[in-house]
Amino acid sequence: MKMRKILYKSAVMLLCLYMLLTGCGTTGSSGDEQEIPSADLSVTETPMITDPSSVAMIRDGKVENPLTGTWIDKKYLYKRPISVVFENTESSIPQYGILYADIVYEMLSEGNTTRLMPIFTRYDEVEKFLPIRSDLHYFDRKAVEYDAIHVFCGASDYANETDLYGSTYPHLDFIDLIRDPGLNRDDTRFAPHNAYTTPSLIDAQITAKGFSKNHRAYYSDNHKFREEFSMIDGQVAEVVSIPYFYNRPWYEYDEEDEVYYRFQFGLRHRDYQDGYHIWCDNILIQLVEYKELEGYDSEGSLDIDWRGSGKGYYCTGGKMIHVTWKYQNYSTKWYTENGEELKLNPGKTWIEVFDESLSSTGITFEAKKAEEEESEE
Repeated sequence: MKMRKILYKSAVMLLCLYMLLTGCGTTGSSGDEQEIPSADLSVTETPMITDPSSVAMIRDGKVENPLTGTWIDKKYLYKRPISVVFENTESSIPQYGILYADIVYEMLSEGNTTRLMPIFTRYDEVEKFLPIRSDLHYFDRKAVEYDAIHVFCGASDYANETDLYGSTYPHLDFIDLIRDPGLNRDDTRFAPHNAYTTPSLIDAQITAKGFSKNHRAYYSDNHKFREEFSMIDGQVAEVVSIPYFYNRPWYEYDEEDEVYYRFQFGLRHRDYQDGYHIWCDNILIQLVEYKELEGYDSEGSLDIDWRGSGKGYYCTGGKMIHVTWKYQNYSTKWYTENGEELKLNPGKTWIEVFDESLSSTGITFEAKKAEEEESEE
């Protein structure tokens, strides 16, 4: 048996012992374990483990990042991530901070545009998050799955009417400068494309609001990872195109770097903190049903019901396989066609949430053409 599995089992045993001794209830309660009601987001702010030395799942002084399957500094052990809503229109460019995310969701918003929701464990490495925009209710529901502190600037009418913001679920809405100081404006661009915040301002608000900086007891990892990169046996997918109507994103696999590089608006998609071309190791395409919400917002509001199950695709190493997903207990699990839980290659993952009614004629997986030239800015 490999050492990693032995260490993992030791960690699980220690965790179970810890939970039996301390319980999972609210501070000051009887200590009985509380389950989270399926329709209630009012989750008590109780950390799971506060002492990193109590868990032995460490390799060369590092711990495994549950969002990437890679090894990072042990100071991040059980650290709760943040999720940030980014604008993704041509007016939002240049964007800052996205490359440093572990997972990035792309979902449709109003007017056939998309918004991005990167999820960060090591968000202290980011200079600034620019431009942040208003939240949509199906973004914050995904944040709940990762137990992330959700960061945004304003919210849609429908999101404001749902129970997330009135609950104890941790979120930072920087739209109100008096109540929530921490929002800055970039004078080189126009509102609403110029709002940004920084890690230090986010941390100050997390502390001021008393949010736990460690994962809470209910959290369960959404993704499983292989121990190291390996090729999969699937359809050629060296160029993966996602036909959203506005930004027309696509990915190109680089055999030398063993990553997918991302493009949109006909150009390389760059993170302007360092100027690097945005890349990822894995692409998950989640097929869902987008519905229109009547009576909200002039440009039309959409809805996604994350519950249930559906189909999708997994791309890595220039290959694609068909997969399925299933939502259960605040977590979305991914499976291969034979029913085994999907294991991703270690690294960054982009998750494209696409309308299932368009998937058969829209998404394409192709081989690179020999004479194909790299897209230029």
